Amino acid sequence: MLSVVCLLLLATSAMAQDVFPDVQLEGKITQEQREYLGVPEGDFKISNINADFLFVEVFSMYCPICQRNAPSVNAMFADALASDKAGALRFLGIGAGNTPFEIAFYQKKFGVEFPLFEDPDYVAHKAVGGVGTPAYYMVDMREGKRSIVLFHEGEIKDKDAFLKDLLALIPE
Repeated sequence: MLSVVCLLLLATSAMAQDVFPDVQLEGKITQEQREYLGVPEGDFKISNINADFLFVEVFSMYCPICQRNAPSVNAMFADALASDKAGALRFLGIGAGNTPFEIAFYQKKFGVEFPLFEDPDYVAHKAVGGVGTPAYYMVDMREGKRSIVLFHEGEIKDKDAFLKDLLALIPE
């Protein structure tokens, strides 16, 4: 419980009424990633994702903090998949200002296994308020509400504590 309080003090708290925008996600993802997100073929929006909670990373291929944090985010993804909360949580990334080539390059260079989406014209980035990169959102997707329950901008200093606190936000 103390770790949740510490995380909330270090992260910018999201107000209960804050709603993650229902942006259109663009990009080529694998069939396995489609199944992971529970989405149909073709274009889809955030609201189409079949998850109780959604962890969204807003990043840029050109962001040095994003590059430095990539191994930590990858480890959090792997640990989340291995946790007892894996069925309730999905990860995805939105590449602010990034083209399909840049997304593919970033995904390959940093070994990112969760779905990454392009945002070459900053449409999604503007919709989330033009945040700095990296930025992380924990979104409560239950009952279609897309409530932001946590927002963190900047480097994740302790990935293990951060993930522990994220998982603690998901009810048993």
